[in-house]
Amino acid sequence: MVNQKTVKTNVNKTRSRSPEKKAQQFERIIEAGKQLFQEQGREGFSLRGLAKMLDMNQNNLYNYVESKRELWIAIRKKFFEQYRDENREIVKNHDGSTVDLLLDLFEHFFKFAEEDYTAFTMMHMIPSPPSDKIGLFEKQYKPFNFLDGTTKVIQKAINEGEIKENNAALLSFFIYSLVLGATIVERIMRSVEETNNYKGTDADENIQFGTQPFTSKEFRKYVLRKIQLGLTDPNLIVEEEDYK
Repeated sequence: MVNQKTVKTNVNKTRSRSPEKKAQQFERIIEAGKQLFQEQGREGFSLRGLAKMLDMNQNNLYNYVESKRELWIAIRKKFFEQYRDENREIVKNHDGSTVDLLLDLFEHFFKFAEEDYTAFTMMHMIPSPPSDKIGLFEKQYKPFNFLDGTTKVIQKAINEGEIKENNAALLSFFIYSLVLGATIVERIMRSVEETNNYKGTDADENIQFGTQPFTSKEFRKYVLRKIQLGLTDPNLIVEEEDYK
């Protein structure tokens, strides 16, 4: 007599998901992994914990990702693609000066962080987990070099005479560092603003972000306006001999 349990087990092992189901499952893994990386950090994150969170068998999870580094790469790839595509739309639909285009791109940086701060931290703040092997995602990965894109737009503004400094790459790195820090501060301010009856102590340094006479929205506008003035005011040019 054939053992029915054995037949059932074999059927389950050989049954394959449709491409649509696989894609949906992978999206679940991406979203849950993104959240777990944010909560646990690089060191605390584990595929075992992710499998438990998703109510999956860990071996089944390995059918989608081989390591937490591979998952980290897959998550960042997804959101860098989203960020890149949205920037391309901004460039495509822009009508105005090149400096105005830069400001639209910088404002998009803020908006992206506001809409999905967890994805934002995966892209810019959580370092890659180490691995002793290169998996499929890493082998196929092509760098987005998003700073190079900003540098090209800055160089265009320099060529057109809108920006008077000459080192587009250095200016791009400076603005990125400025906007990255500002988005983090704005996030804290917004969290305090959205928390009813927020209570903090002197030891809780975040309390200072909710006690200022300006809002998070006003702070963002101020930063963008300050960048605009810094880009276009000839009196604020930093010459090469000033930093060499």
